[in-house]
Amino acid sequence: MLVAIEGIGRQGARVGRSWHLIAEGDDGPFIPSMACAAIIRGCLAGRRPAPGARAAINDVTLADYEQLFARRAIHTGIRETVPGALPLYRRLLGEAYESLPPPLRVMHELKGTLCAEGRAAVTRGSGVLARLAGAIIGFPHAGDDVPVRVDFKLEHGRERWTRSFAGHSFHSTQEQGRGRSEWLLCERFGPLCVGLALILDQGRLRLVVRRWSLCGILMPRWLGPDSNSYEYAENGRFRFHVEISHPLTGLIVSYRGWLVPQDCASDACVPSHSGLTAATGAGH
Repeated sequence: MLVAIEGIGRQGARVGRSWHLIAEGDDGPFIPSMACAAIIRGCLAGRRPAPGARAAINDVTLADYEQLFARRAIHTGIRETVPGALPLYRRLLGEAYESLPPPLRVMHELKGTLCAEGRAAVTRGSGVLARLAGAIIGFPHAGDDVPVRVDFKLEHGRERWTRSFAGHSFHSTQEQGRGRSEWLLCERFGPLCVGLALILDQGRLRLVVRRWSLCGILMPRWLGPDSNSYEYAENGRFRFHVEISHPLTGLIVSYRGWLVPQDCASDACVPSHSGLTAATGAGH
Protein backbone atom coordinates (compact mmCIF):
# COMPACT_ATOMS: atom_id res chain seq x y z
CA MET A 1 0.00 0.00 0.00
CA LEU A 2 1.26 3.47 -0.86
CA VAL A 3 -0.01 6.94 0.02
CA ALA A 4 1.96 9.81 -1.55
CA ILE A 5 1.74 13.60 -1.57
CA GLU A 6 3.82 16.31 -3.20
CA GLY A 7 4.11 19.99 -2.40
CA ILE A 8 6.40 22.95 -1.81
CA GLY A 9 8.69 22.93 1.23
CA ARG A 10 9.60 25.82 3.50
CA GLN A 11 12.60 26.68 1.34
CA GLY A 12 10.44 26.88 -1.78
CA ALA A 13 11.70 23.59 -3.25
CA ARG A 14 9.42 20.76 -4.34
CA VAL A 15 9.17 17.97 -1.76
CA GLY A 16 7.50 14.56 -1.91
CA ARG A 17 6.51 12.42 1.05
CA SER A 18 5.03 8.91 1.00
CA TRP A 19 3.82 6.31 3.49
CA HIS A 20 4.37 2.65 2.61
CA LEU A 21 3.00 -0.61 3.97
CA ILE A 22 4.23 -4.12 3.15
CA ALA A 23 2.47 -7.23 4.48
CA GLU A 24 4.48 -10.45 4.28
CA GLY A 25 3.18 -13.97 3.87
CA ASP A 26 -0.53 -14.36 4.62
CA ASP A 27 -0.82 -11.44 7.06
CA GLY A 28 -2.30 -8.91 4.62
CA PRO A 29 -5.93 -10.18 4.80
CA PHE A 30 -5.97 -9.51 8.57
CA ILE A 31 -5.59 -5.74 8.06
CA PRO A 32 -9.27 -4.85 7.32
CA SER A 33 -10.46 -6.55 10.54
CA MET A 34 -7.85 -4.74 12.64
CA ALA A 35 -10.08 -1.63 12.79
CA CYS A 36 -12.50 -3.66 14.94
CA ALA A 37 -9.70 -4.75 17.24
CA ALA A 38 -8.45 -1.15 17.53
CA ILE A 39 -11.93 0.16 18.43
CA ILE A 40 -12.47 -2.59 21.03
CA ARG A 41 -9.09 -1.83 22.60
CA GLY A 42 -10.03 1.83 22.72
CA CYS A 43 -13.32 1.00 24.48
CA LEU A 44 -11.48 -1.12 27.05
CA ALA A 45 -9.16 1.83 27.66
CA GLY A 46 -12.13 4.18 28.18
CA ARG A 47 -12.07 5.77 24.71
CA ARG A 48 -15.49 4.94 23.35
CA PRO A 49 -16.29 6.32 19.87
CA ALA A 50 -19.18 8.78 19.59
CA PRO A 51 -22.41 7.30 18.16
CA GLY A 52 -23.49 7.90 14.58
CA ALA A 53 -22.16 7.28 11.08
CA ARG A 54 -19.15 9.38 10.03
CA ALA A 55 -15.54 9.09 8.86
CA ALA A 56 -13.49 7.20 11.45
CA ILE A 57 -10.32 9.19 10.90
CA ASN A 58 -10.32 10.44 14.50
CA ASP A 59 -11.47 7.15 16.05
CA VAL A 60 -8.82 4.81 14.63
CA THR A 61 -5.31 6.22 14.26
CA LEU A 62 -2.12 4.93 12.69
CA ALA A 63 -0.71 4.47 16.20
CA ASP A 64 -3.59 2.06 16.95
CA TYR A 65 -2.76 0.06 13.85
CA GLU A 66 0.97 0.02 14.57
CA GLN A 67 0.39 -1.89 17.79
CA LEU A 68 -1.54 -4.54 15.86
CA PHE A 69 0.96 -4.60 12.97
CA ALA A 70 3.77 -5.37 15.43
CA ARG A 71 2.25 -8.80 16.11
CA ARG A 72 2.52 -9.78 12.44
CA ALA A 73 4.90 -9.47 9.49
CA ILE A 74 3.51 -6.06 8.55
CA HIS A 75 5.95 -3.19 8.11
CA THR A 76 5.38 0.52 7.51
CA GLY A 77 7.64 3.48 6.83
CA ILE A 78 7.81 7.04 5.55
CA ARG A 79 9.99 8.28 2.70
CA GLU A 80 10.72 11.90 1.93
CA THR A 81 12.12 12.96 -1.42
CA VAL A 82 14.06 16.22 -1.35
CA PRO A 83 16.26 17.94 -3.97
CA GLY A 84 19.74 16.49 -4.24
CA ALA A 85 20.94 12.95 -4.86
CA LEU A 86 20.94 10.53 -1.93
CA PRO A 87 22.72 7.16 -1.81
CA LEU A 88 20.62 4.35 -3.30
CA TYR A 89 19.79 2.46 -0.11
CA ARG A 90 18.99 5.67 1.78
CA ARG A 91 16.50 6.65 -0.94
CA LEU A 92 14.78 3.27 -0.90
CA LEU A 93 14.61 2.81 2.87
CA GLY A 94 13.59 6.36 3.78
CA GLU A 95 13.36 6.96 7.53
CA ALA A 96 14.09 3.26 8.20
CA TYR A 97 17.66 3.84 6.97
CA GLU A 98 18.59 5.52 10.24
CA SER A 99 17.61 2.34 12.09
CA LEU A 100 20.24 0.28 10.27
CA PRO A 101 23.19 -0.84 12.40
CA PRO A 102 26.24 1.45 11.82
CA PRO A 103 28.28 -1.16 9.87
CA LEU A 104 25.45 -1.48 7.33
CA ARG A 105 25.13 2.29 6.93
CA VAL A 106 28.88 2.58 6.31
CA MET A 107 28.67 0.00 3.52
CA HIS A 108 25.71 1.68 1.82
CA GLU A 109 26.78 5.34 1.93
CA LEU A 110 28.19 5.02 -1.57
CA LYS A 111 28.95 8.37 -3.22
CA GLY A 112 31.82 7.36 -5.50
CA THR A 113 33.87 4.23 -4.86
CA LEU A 114 34.31 1.89 -1.91
CA CYS A 115 35.84 -1.51 -1.35
CA ALA A 116 35.66 -4.01 1.47
CA GLU A 117 37.47 -7.23 2.31
CA GLY A 118 36.71 -10.21 4.52
CA ARG A 119 36.15 -13.95 4.54
CA ALA A 120 33.29 -16.17 3.42
CA ALA A 121 32.05 -19.74 3.25
CA VAL A 122 30.57 -20.81 -0.09
CA THR A 123 28.27 -23.76 -0.83
CA ARG A 124 27.25 -24.72 -4.36
CA GLY A 125 24.31 -26.82 -5.53
CA SER A 126 25.27 -30.28 -6.76
CA GLY A 127 22.61 -30.83 -9.45
CA VAL A 128 23.37 -30.42 -13.15
CA LEU A 129 20.93 -27.51 -13.59
CA ALA A 130 22.18 -25.83 -10.42
CA ARG A 131 25.80 -26.05 -11.62
CA LEU A 132 24.81 -24.72 -15.04
CA ALA A 133 22.91 -21.74 -13.58
CA GLY A 134 25.82 -20.96 -11.25
CA ALA A 135 28.32 -21.12 -14.12
CA ILE A 136 26.23 -18.79 -16.33
CA ILE A 137 26.10 -16.07 -13.68
CA GLY A 138 29.66 -16.72 -12.50
CA PHE A 139 28.98 -17.62 -8.87
CA PRO A 140 32.08 -18.58 -6.81
CA HIS A 141 33.31 -22.11 -6.24
CA ALA A 142 32.59 -23.90 -2.97
CA GLY A 143 35.01 -23.44 -0.11
CA ASP A 144 35.47 -22.55 3.56
CA ASP A 145 37.23 -19.44 4.86
CA VAL A 146 37.50 -18.02 1.34
CA PRO A 147 39.06 -14.53 0.99
CA VAL A 148 36.51 -12.13 -0.46
CA ARG A 149 36.69 -8.58 -1.75
CA VAL A 150 33.80 -6.42 -2.95
CA ASP A 151 34.39 -3.27 -5.01
CA PHE A 152 31.53 -0.76 -5.16
CA LYS A 153 31.40 1.94 -7.82
CA LEU A 154 28.76 4.53 -8.64
CA GLU A 155 28.20 4.65 -12.41
CA HIS A 156 25.51 6.82 -14.03
CA GLY A 157 23.19 6.57 -11.03
CA ARG A 158 23.74 2.81 -10.65
CA GLU A 159 25.89 0.94 -8.16
CA ARG A 160 28.23 -1.62 -9.69
CA TRP A 161 29.21 -4.40 -7.28
CA THR A 162 32.21 -6.56 -8.22
CA ARG A 163 32.56 -9.55 -5.90
CA SER A 164 35.83 -11.49 -5.87
CA PHE A 165 36.10 -14.82 -4.05
CA ALA A 166 39.69 -16.10 -3.99
CA GLY A 167 40.32 -14.22 -7.25
CA HIS A 168 37.14 -15.49 -8.96
CA SER A 169 34.97 -12.46 -9.78
CA PHE A 170 31.41 -11.77 -10.83
CA HIS A 171 29.48 -8.52 -10.83
CA SER A 172 26.01 -7.03 -10.81
CA THR A 173 24.48 -3.57 -10.95
CA GLN A 174 21.91 -2.17 -8.53
CA GLU A 175 19.52 0.72 -9.11
CA GLN A 176 16.12 2.03 -8.08
CA GLY A 177 13.28 0.47 -10.03
CA ARG A 178 10.82 2.33 -12.23
CA GLY A 179 7.07 2.16 -12.71
CA ARG A 180 5.54 -0.60 -10.58
CA SER A 181 9.04 -1.41 -9.32
CA GLU A 182 9.77 2.18 -8.29
CA TRP A 183 10.52 1.40 -4.63
CA LEU A 184 12.29 -1.89 -5.30
CA LEU A 185 16.01 -2.44 -5.56
CA CYS A 186 16.61 -3.81 -9.07
CA GLU A 187 19.72 -5.97 -9.29
CA ARG A 188 20.93 -7.05 -12.74
CA PHE A 189 23.09 -10.05 -13.57
CA GLY A 190 23.49 -9.75 -17.33
CA PRO A 191 20.03 -10.32 -18.92
CA LEU A 192 18.50 -11.30 -15.55
CA CYS A 193 16.95 -8.54 -13.40
CA VAL A 194 15.51 -9.18 -9.93
CA GLY A 195 13.29 -6.68 -8.09
CA LEU A 196 14.01 -6.80 -4.35
CA ALA A 197 12.09 -5.25 -1.46
CA LEU A 198 14.34 -3.92 1.31
CA ILE A 199 12.82 -4.84 4.68
CA LEU A 200 14.34 -4.01 8.05
CA ASP A 201 13.51 -6.90 10.36
CA GLN A 202 14.88 -6.94 13.92
CA GLY A 203 18.19 -5.37 12.95
CA ARG A 204 18.56 -7.40 9.76
CA LEU A 205 18.16 -5.89 6.31
CA ARG A 206 16.31 -8.51 4.26
CA LEU A 207 16.26 -8.50 0.45
CA VAL A 208 13.00 -10.16 -0.59
CA VAL A 209 12.35 -11.13 -4.23
CA ARG A 210 9.18 -9.45 -5.53
CA ARG A 211 9.51 -9.81 -9.33
CA TRP A 212 12.00 -10.71 -12.00
CA SER A 213 12.55 -10.26 -15.70
CA LEU A 214 14.65 -11.88 -18.40
CA CYS A 215 15.93 -9.80 -21.31
CA GLY A 216 13.54 -7.03 -20.23
CA ILE A 217 10.47 -9.30 -20.28
CA LEU A 218 8.57 -9.56 -16.97
CA MET A 219 8.31 -13.22 -16.01
CA PRO A 220 5.83 -15.07 -13.75
CA ARG A 221 6.95 -14.94 -10.13
CA TRP A 222 6.45 -18.70 -9.65
CA LEU A 223 9.04 -19.37 -12.36
CA GLY A 224 11.63 -17.14 -10.73
CA PRO A 225 14.46 -17.72 -8.28
CA ASP A 226 13.99 -17.93 -4.51
CA SER A 227 16.30 -16.07 -2.18
CA ASN A 228 17.01 -15.99 1.53
CA SER A 229 19.34 -13.01 1.67
CA TYR A 230 20.02 -10.54 4.44
CA GLU A 231 22.66 -8.26 5.96
CA TYR A 232 23.31 -7.73 9.65
CA ALA A 233 25.94 -6.59 12.13
CA GLU A 234 27.79 -8.86 14.54
CA ASN A 235 30.75 -7.95 16.75
CA GLY A 236 30.89 -4.57 15.02
CA ARG A 237 31.28 -6.09 11.55
CA PHE A 238 29.11 -6.05 8.44
CA ARG A 239 27.93 -9.60 7.82
CA PHE A 240 26.06 -11.06 4.85
CA HIS A 241 24.06 -14.19 4.10
CA VAL A 242 23.03 -14.94 0.52
CA GLU A 243 21.18 -18.12 -0.44
CA ILE A 244 19.78 -18.52 -3.97
CA SER A 245 17.73 -21.46 -5.16
CA HIS A 246 15.07 -22.38 -7.72
CA PRO A 247 12.22 -24.93 -7.61
CA LEU A 248 13.73 -26.76 -10.61
CA THR A 249 17.34 -26.78 -9.42
CA GLY A 250 17.27 -26.70 -5.64
CA LEU A 251 20.15 -24.77 -4.10
CA ILE A 252 22.23 -22.87 -6.66
CA VAL A 253 24.66 -21.05 -4.35
CA SER A 254 24.97 -19.92 -0.76
CA TYR A 255 27.67 -17.60 0.54
CA ARG A 256 27.95 -16.02 3.97
CA GLY A 257 30.65 -14.13 5.79
CA TRP A 258 31.87 -10.70 6.84
CA LEU A 259 33.38 -7.57 5.30
CA VAL A 260 35.35 -4.60 6.60
CA PRO A 261 35.67 -1.34 4.58
CA GLN A 262 39.17 -0.70 3.23
CA ASP A 263 41.21 2.17 1.86
CA CYS A 264 41.41 0.83 -1.69
CA ALA A 265 43.07 3.67 -3.55
CA SER A 266 45.41 0.99 -4.88
CA ASP A 267 45.32 -2.78 -5.18
CA ALA A 268 47.05 -3.02 -1.80
CA CYS A 269 44.06 -2.44 0.46
CA VAL A 270 44.46 -1.38 4.08
CA PRO A 271 41.67 -1.02 6.64
CA SER A 272 39.85 2.30 6.37
CA HIS A 273 40.15 4.24 9.62
CA SER A 274 36.78 5.97 9.18
CA GLY A 275 35.05 2.78 8.09
CA LEU A 276 36.40 0.76 11.02
CA THR A 277 35.52 3.52 13.44
CA ALA A 278 31.91 3.40 12.33
CA ALA A 279 31.85 -0.38 12.11
CA THR A 280 33.43 -1.15 15.47
CA GLY A 281 32.57 1.91 17.53
CA ALA A 282 31.46 1.56 21.12
CA GLY A 283 28.07 2.98 20.18
CA HIS A 284 27.10 -0.27 18.42
